[in-house]
Amino acid sequence: MTFELTDRQAEELRLVLESQLKRLLDEIAHSDDRAFRHSLQGSYDLLDELRQRLSAEIERAQVYV
Repeated sequence: MTFELTDRQAEELRLVLESQLKRLLDEIAHSDDRAFRHSLQGSYDLLDELRQRLSAEIERAQVYV
């Protein structure tokens, strides 16, 4: 799947992802249920991968400007 964003949309999405990642870390740290914590960690890993890919694309786009 291909999905195009404006520079502003990409930056806003990156900020939202970073905010959610911080929330997930807090939730992971305070979870007593091992299965739930594992599920949260899976969500964290997925969103972190997306954030990293998006950040790399933002940096590449800025190089070409």
